[in-house]
Amino acid sequence: MGEDASVNNYDIISIGDSASSNDDHSNSDRTNYFRNISLSYFAAQPTEMLSKHLEFKELCFESGNPEAHYIEGILQLFVKEDEQAGLYHLRQSSDGGYIDGTYLYGLSLLAVERFHKGQKYLDKLGWKESRSTSDQCWERVKKSLTDIPYFMNQGYYIARANLETLCGCRSRKRRGRVCNHGYYYERLNQFVEFAMSKNN
Repeated sequence: MGEDASVNNYDIISIGDSASSNDDHSNSDRTNYFRNISLSYFAAQPTEMLSKHLEFKELCFESGNPEAHYIEGILQLFVKEDEQAGLYHLRQSSDGGYIDGTYLYGLSLLAVERFHKGQKYLDKLGWKESRSTSDQCWERVKKSLTDIPYFMNQGYYIARANLETLCGCRSRKRRGRVCNHGYYYERLNQFVEFAMSKNN
């Protein structure tokens, strides 16, 4: 699509219309377009989709765009405080292959004391072999959550304390590696500390 088809006025040009008489759009697929369109701008600033760009967001949902589910998961969980809807959208994001959605879904499950399932999703990022993927996910997730007002929940403190209890090593290294519960505690602690900092 041309420069005029921005996020703000994407509907000006009908999907499938030719921007040039020389272009062949015979294989154009509206669903595929909205499923794969990058929403990185909105992922970094999710509140932009809270009340604006609603039709655009719906088109992305209908097409199964995992990044759209990630954004909606953040809005539902941390702005509207709808845990069920928030976790649903984050799972859709993860199941759609969006790794930041996988990370935040796993982390959010830890924060509501669904430890086993949260660990299962965080394990998908291969942290036992290398932490680089999960570290990068956390940096992007932090950027997404920076756009959200204070979202600390009392339950997060309780989840952190209970997960720490499960971790006998309290995140200390054993034989050069952090034990399993130590890794999950470390990640939840990062999240809780970040959430707390939003109130300062």
